[in-house]
Amino acid sequence: MVEQLKFIVEQLKRPPFNRKDYNILTFDNLTNNQLLQVLTDVFAVIDPKEQAHKIDIRDEEPDKTATRHMNTLKMLGYRPKLDTDVNTFRQNLVSGDKSVVFPILQWLLEKVPEHKERAYLGRYLSRTEVPTEFLSDPEIAEQYERCDELMEEFKEIHHAYKETTSTPHTIEDLRRDIKQLEDEKETLQKRLEKQKPRVQKVPAAQIELAKNYRQEVEKEAKLNTMKQDLQNAINQLEQKIQRLERQIADQRSSSYDQSPEAIMKRMEEENQVNSYLVTEKFPKQLSQMKTKLKYYEEVTSNKALGQTELTSYRAKISELNSAINKLHEKRVLIKDPTADNLAVFRQQALIVARRKEQAAERLTQLRAENDVLEKQSGRGASINGGGGGGVSSLMKQAGHIPQGEEFQRYVNMLRSKGNAYKRKRQELNDMTAEIQLLKRTEELLKEQVEQIKSRMSMEERKQGIEGYFSTQERLEQLSTMKMEQDELKGKSLDEITNLIKTLNTRISSKKAELDPILKEVKPLRAKVQELRSEYEAKKTKYDALNANFESSRSTLESEVRGFYDEQYAQESRFHTLRAQMLIHAVQLKRANDEQSSYMSKDKATKSTRELLNKQISDYEVRIKANRDRQKATKDVHIDGTKQMKYWRDLLRMMELKQKLATGDS
Repeated sequence: MVEQLKFIVEQLKRPPFNRKDYNILTFDNLTNNQLLQVLTDVFAVIDPKEQAHKIDIRDEEPDKTATRHMNTLKMLGYRPKLDTDVNTFRQNLVSGDKSVVFPILQWLLEKVPEHKERAYLGRYLSRTEVPTEFLSDPEIAEQYERCDELMEEFKEIHHAYKETTSTPHTIEDLRRDIKQLEDEKETLQKRLEKQKPRVQKVPAAQIELAKNYRQEVEKEAKLNTMKQDLQNAINQLEQKIQRLERQIADQRSSSYDQSPEAIMKRMEEENQVNSYLVTEKFPKQLSQMKTKLKYYEEVTSNKALGQTELTSYRAKISELNSAINKLHEKRVLIKDPTADNLAVFRQQALIVARRKEQAAERLTQLRAENDVLEKQSGRGASINGGGGGGVSSLMKQAGHIPQGEEFQRYVNMLRSKGNAYKRKRQELNDMTAEIQLLKRTEELLKEQVEQIKSRMSMEERKQGIEGYFSTQERLEQLSTMKMEQDELKGKSLDEITNLIKTLNTRISSKKAELDPILKEVKPLRAKVQELRSEYEAKKTKYDALNANFESSRSTLESEVRGFYDEQYAQESRFHTLRAQMLIHAVQLKRANDEQSSYMSKDKATKSTRELLNKQISDYEVRIKANRDRQKATKDVHIDGTKQMKYWRDLLRMMELKQKLATGDS
């Protein structure tokens, strides 16, 4: 909460608010009406074109203030917290509660430029909600579509404006571009001068041939363009023919029953539908709207309700609901279900009426959509892009298809209009760019003037002659006024003489006021010169000392860096040697232990040498046993191999005997 207050107060102290008298304590102690006034002032800064915000809320009714605030927040896109009830939020905003006003102020002050742009766009891009049944009126629908088109056009223009203003073009950039273009122009002129002698040597007949060739190329390009236009027109006409053929086929398929009785029946059904809409549906909707309007007028005419009044009204509503429920229960208990024979029919009639209303709503919606689609299709048929689209629209307007020279005139007319449009559009773009450049130049010059004025005022305060520049400006203004007054006609000589005397008197008085100041300025200027020379000398001395210091400092830094590197190398060598010493100490200890155990007479503990010798002897015994086994295995393997060979030969011999016995060759 404190950080929020601090941020709001700091932002309000800055331009364009300039509320220097606020601090955290004073702002926290503001009343609810004062907070609402601050909120209104912030809205006035964000949306300066809205005159409704430039008001003292004490002169405005609370309901209007709340409605204005709610509409502005809706336009800016403010969203309260998710757990906030809308009615509670509105009630707290009407009363100016701090829990609602402080977050709104923080949200507004965080992004003032974005909110200004949103307010500016919201003024021109806010859609007017039109009921669907009113869109069935052609004029209203046309105006509504026109409004949408203008909004889209405004969006495109604003987007182009933003892109143009966001491009960082400065005077220096433009001058640089102009200089570059001038250099290119000079280069082209030099090349042209070089080419002129070469062209003069070419015979006139060849130049004439080149000229004729260029004309033929241009003519070919024009013919290709004309061919493309004609092709587009042919495509458009083919599409139109296909569409008309489909319409004819649809009409033929739907005209299977076009007898007078069927037509009369359809007209009677349509008449019944329209009579139902006029006599039942529309009056009912109108009465409902009037009731809502009356209710809204009562709500707006009454003052804002307090929390106690709302609580009492809610209690009354709950009591009435409980009484209605009790009466309904009594009616159900008293009523005999068998006595009402029409209950089923009433229920069915209610269902039919409800379905009838739904069908009527659907019919109204479909009619509105049909009207919109018909207008869109009509506009698409009359407005087509490109040459072919323009020709087809002219053909449609003319009511026939031109042929030969008439079609050529159409094409020439469209081409001339297109060229004129492009030329005018280019001129308009050039003028727009020039206007934007001049506006930007004017803004830059104004900023430079303001900066120069601020620097002049600072120098005047430093030199102790504050107000000299403003006095000089006033003198110039007086001189300008004198010149303007001299140029005026229709005044008598006495008035002009008196005016001149007055101006001279004022000028002399101002000069008399400035003379002592100027006399005081002269010695100050001499003193400034002396101080400046002294400053330059001391600055030169300081620069020399600083250079010497920097050179010595760099030398010392390099030496220190070398010492650090040597220290790191010695430390790493020390740690390596230390680790080697530890390893050697462990090895020496093991050798001493082995020697002591070997020389001792106690045979209970065997030395490492004896253990290793025992392991070696064990491994030698194993190796000898394995070698004997290997030798035996080789002998057995050789005998088994020979035996398998004998068995294979025996088997082959038996197979041959069997074949001979059976007579197989």
